[in-house]
Amino acid sequence: MMKWLNERLNIDALMASMFEHPVPKRSNFLDYLGFATLFVFISQAVTGILLATKYIPSADGAWASVKNIDSTVIGHCVRSLHSWGANFMIVIVVLHLLRVFYEGAYKKPRELTWVAGAILLLGTIGLSFTGYLLPWDQTGYWATVVGTALTSYMPGIGVYIQDMMRDGSVVTGATLTRFYSVHMLILPAIILLAFGLHFFFVLRQGMSATDELTEAKHRGEDIEKQSLPFWPNVAWRMILTVAVVAIALWVLAGVFPKGLGDAADPLNKAHFIPQPAWYFFGVYQMLKYFHGSMDIVGMVVLPLVFVVVILALPWLDRNPSRLKRKRPVALSVAALIVLGLVFLTYQGMESVPKPLPSGIVAHPSFAANIEPIFQSKCISCHGPGSVYVLDNYKDVTSKNIVPGKPDSSKLILKLEGKIQPQMPLGQTPLKNDQIQTIRNWIIDGAKNN
Repeated sequence: MMKWLNERLNIDALMASMFEHPVPKRSNFLDYLGFATLFVFISQAVTGILLATKYIPSADGAWASVKNIDSTVIGHCVRSLHSWGANFMIVIVVLHLLRVFYEGAYKKPRELTWVAGAILLLGTIGLSFTGYLLPWDQTGYWATVVGTALTSYMPGIGVYIQDMMRDGSVVTGATLTRFYSVHMLILPAIILLAFGLHFFFVLRQGMSATDELTEAKHRGEDIEKQSLPFWPNVAWRMILTVAVVAIALWVLAGVFPKGLGDAADPLNKAHFIPQPAWYFFGVYQMLKYFHGSMDIVGMVVLPLVFVVVILALPWLDRNPSRLKRKRPVALSVAALIVLGLVFLTYQGMESVPKPLPSGIVAHPSFAANIEPIFQSKCISCHGPGSVYVLDNYKDVTSKNIVPGKPDSSKLILKLEGKIQPQMPLGQTPLKNDQIQTIRNWIIDGAKNN
């Protein structure tokens, strides 16, 4: 059988290219993050298929089916592995791309290898976003409402893109079915294609780490003293890297199993405050720095610039050298961007608002009833140092309030959406009882009590 296959597919040459090439001795575990990414994706595919056998992709059945999955030890374990696997895959893909960038391995002749990796990153982000809605709980539902709403800020076509993503103007069971189809069929196909192309390019061009051996060989040097055989030396390092990732994944899934929130309530009677997954906190925090007509910069321009830059990087960076000392500008800019995203992510996690009590207060006081609303819903964007501060009584009332006249107060008009954009930006609007409480406070004279 092997002889028959070898005559038709030349398997011996393929296996030789995979296992018999030398690798520099200086290689380390960071060089094997691509292989670790493949392992996590396989884990995601297996656990996803197992979950799909019990999952019901409809508004009526999704939450109950997930709850049924969690009712068994094995089912809960599989779902936790799948949830943690999504986090692992994003982290590992980002680290792998940063490693490739640091080594300059995206330069000629490996431009297409980089593009395939960039597509893998974008596909992974898409998988995480579409998968967040599938449990049909409050967290996933409202994060999807906010996330899809951001696309509406694109001039001209934004509303159409939002409606296409939602399969309508609002998030419904049709949205769930659409997200499930994209999550299970379209994005995995794109990622598999990206993986296939990525590994094909690596096999044809070799790993960038082997370039120094090729250059040494051309200089007539003995490369055996500078290298290790891929099999078994380097292959065992790859296996050990995957084993470490697998153990970490299983331990975290066991110690911190994935929970399930309350079933999605489109009316949000419990006043649930939406918040994104941790890997989107940086993006959401960045949006808070853009106000009014500048919204489009944070919601449209910067994300599009990021996508274009990451896909076109090999052609944008015209410096032919891969040596670190000859790439100070590129490495410095990349370091600043990474540090900025880490800082924004931390800020976003720290500024998640706390839930507010419900119910209309007939004669509210500023300290007890009004200020907590602003601290929860507004302060993350309009805190000290922002363009439009709502941090204290003076800032809230200045130019925003006409005492005794709520319908003439700019604050009420913004909260009710009569002046666009409706506030709070990037969150669900205030509930009627919260707005009415603020109205009652204004009717009473907007006192500092």
